[in-house]
Amino acid sequence: MLKKMMMVSIMLFAALFAFAEGQSDGKANLSLNHVGATDHPYHAGATRFAELLEEYSDGMITVDVFPASQIASGSKAIEYVQAGTLDIALESTMAFSNFVPEVGVLDLPFMFADKNEAFRIIDGPAGAKLNEIAEKKGFKIIGWWDNGFRSITSTRGPVATPADLAGLKIRTPESKVFLTTFQTLGAIPTPMAVSEVFSALQLGTVDAAENSDSNNIKNKFTEVCPYYSVTKHIYTFEPLIMDLDKFNSFSPELQDAILRAGKAAGDHQRLVSKNLDETNMTTVRNAEGVTLNIVEDLSAFQEACAPVYAAFPQYKDLLDVINANR
Repeated sequence: MLKKMMMVSIMLFAALFAFAEGQSDGKANLSLNHVGATDHPYHAGATRFAELLEEYSDGMITVDVFPASQIASGSKAIEYVQAGTLDIALESTMAFSNFVPEVGVLDLPFMFADKNEAFRIIDGPAGAKLNEIAEKKGFKIIGWWDNGFRSITSTRGPVATPADLAGLKIRTPESKVFLTTFQTLGAIPTPMAVSEVFSALQLGTVDAAENSDSNNIKNKFTEVCPYYSVTKHIYTFEPLIMDLDKFNSFSPELQDAILRAGKAAGDHQRLVSKNLDETNMTTVRNAEGVTLNIVEDLSAFQEACAPVYAAFPQYKDLLDVINANR
């Protein structure tokens, strides 16, 4: 078994090396890794990107898609992009903010009223500014895709008011903004990898978790959490990230093809994800033993989170750009 695993690893890294180096006939074969399963909106966007880039580049660039974190996830995937082991990563803003801290502004609580506003802002001057900042740090953002608003799955009870979070041990991503947000709300944020969350909930290591609805459902958190609260406390984007030097190694025509494919595939992914929102709610409503609580009035949460903004004065200039384009 060990020998077989070693052979698989050797084959995978050999393939990735070939992707990173390109092909001798002038064509390039790129690798794209994302964390979603094959039925996740991430995969719908990634496969569309591969199809469109091959079309727009007249076959000069092909893309192999690796779903479900087959190569890596989180910060490790972005490190692989930097190292040239992986060509493109579709990763969270939480992970990316470890490399481009300014991206963390997007994760501030109750930043966006709805997805349409979020898309309009990221496609405008604020997104352009973040793209520019990322390039100064060696990354090319070729698309801002949809992760979604986040809900809370809990074993302890519904979350209807900020007081319900008091003392709640909740899994969060390893993000300063997320940690500060839940500390401010009185919870006990506990960072851990998403792969560990199901068993942590099952064993009582944490009382609750928070994630986008699609990820909550795909990770089957409703099987161990009888309470599902739609709090929309944070909206998260999923940037499509490439190493800037790698991007610049292509001709202007092929760079344009990459950006066009990223935009068109991103529009498709956003639509797939948005259309799934109501389906996700239906899935939760029909989940056996699960109580769905949709928080209609978020004003108490918004007021309680005001100190979070004061805790990040470094985001003021970017917040001014965002607010000027609402």
